[in-house]
Amino acid sequence: MAYGIMGSTRNSFLSTYQTTRPVKCLYFDGASGALGETGTMDMQMLFLYGNTTGPPDKNSNFYFLWDEYARAQRLCSWLRENKSHVPGQGIEGIVRMSAGFELIWCDFSSPSLRLISRFNVSVPLLGYDRTFSPMPYSQKRDRALVATRQSPQDGLPAPDWDIDWEHEPFVASQQWDWFTGTSATYNPGDLASAREPSIKLLDADLVSLYSPQYGQYLSTLVEHEREHFNLTLQGYWHSDGSQVSRQAAMRQLMRRRASHRVGNMSAQDVDRLRFDLKQMVARIVSADSHDSQSRHAVSWSHTCDMIVNNFAKRLIHLQHLLREVSDPIDVLSETSRRHFAFLREQIHALLMPFFEYPATFETASETPEQQEKRPEKTLASLDRCKRRYLPVIHHIAASTATTESSNSHHSVKQAIEEVMDNICTVLIGIGTSVENTWLHHFNQPKHLPDLKQQQSLRTEYVTWHDQIEELNAWLGWAPHWMQCDRLCAWN
Repeated sequence: MAYGIMGSTRNSFLSTYQTTRPVKCLYFDGASGALGETGTMDMQMLFLYGNTTGPPDKNSNFYFLWDEYARAQRLCSWLRENKSHVPGQGIEGIVRMSAGFELIWCDFSSPSLRLISRFNVSVPLLGYDRTFSPMPYSQKRDRALVATRQSPQDGLPAPDWDIDWEHEPFVASQQWDWFTGTSATYNPGDLASAREPSIKLLDADLVSLYSPQYGQYLSTLVEHEREHFNLTLQGYWHSDGSQVSRQAAMRQLMRRRASHRVGNMSAQDVDRLRFDLKQMVARIVSADSHDSQSRHAVSWSHTCDMIVNNFAKRLIHLQHLLREVSDPIDVLSETSRRHFAFLREQIHALLMPFFEYPATFETASETPEQQEKRPEKTLASLDRCKRRYLPVIHHIAASTATTESSNSHHSVKQAIEEVMDNICTVLIGIGTSVENTWLHHFNQPKHLPDLKQQQSLRTEYVTWHDQIEELNAWLGWAPHWMQCDRLCAWN
């Protein structure tokens, strides 16, 4: 993918390296390698400079978007200053994600790395002017700034962006290949496709600004969301009764995390962040071995993948299904029975792993309606649902309770429990209501709702739809719901 950005120059070399052993790297989550001003680089800028704009000295000639060499050098220098990087041991690089995954390697003389090949991939220029000439990535002033930068160690200048665009033969196609590679990396239907297979996360050690210890930042974030998204003190969305405003609000809530920025963090929280990162890095460096740490670490990322993969598509499908059955249909017809039977089947598939039904509706001592009134049974189902992904995690977390990384375990475990609590509460509530409705209106072959029950049944449809819609908005899994309903032909 890098060829799509750096390939069309008169001096383009492709170097291939291979690690000689497992190496440790510092990973900045999210699209932290994406050059932009939408917050993707905030965490590393906050870490390096205590702000999101760069060095406080205006005469430093720091150019935010394009000065990647300065950022890389500063990150590697921090590792050296904290005795976390020694060639061949310790933390030797920084991993970031953009369209793909990239690795900032701090010392190419390290015995952990060997050069496999290096050759010139520049191509002969066209002998004529092309009719299409893409715009340069930067203006002359920007190129001048980039050209003055030096790489961290070897003193080589940054790439020359003064390119003869009209005569480069593969300018357009290499950009197409870049987008092709990006779409292969990001497949919303499969979270595993967005992972670099050669990178294994050590989930036992992580620093997250959503952790409770960053109280001032979280308070500011909560206040921001209350103000911008019309939330109550308890965090619930407040409706003004308009269906149009509701739809707009649900879209905003679903994407609200994109607005989370850290530029207004307090000095106390910034100091805490730097301290926590320093402690985390020290623990990783002092670990006996990478393999030992990986073997005993909880795979939080894998657990989160399972939850999202199991629920994301089903919940959005359920939302669309409820919207369809809540549209005006003849609830007195067999069509309504078929619609409701299909709805019941979909909810049953979600409830089945943890919900206990009576033996049969006809002979059981209690009906689903009676079961709903039995709090102990409902709570048992809710507890099974909430802990579906947590039994092993509880065991491992308990064994690490005395370690310095226990705060990381607790924060992620708490987040998973909260997500599952909300999913399970909504699903079990809707599931028991659906079973009661089926029993009262559809369970007998010739039994259909009468006219008096029609409006009540429509109201239930709308209520269930709104509950699922609000759950999906709260989860905010929008990237996993994006898809093209119709795919292009191969050509």
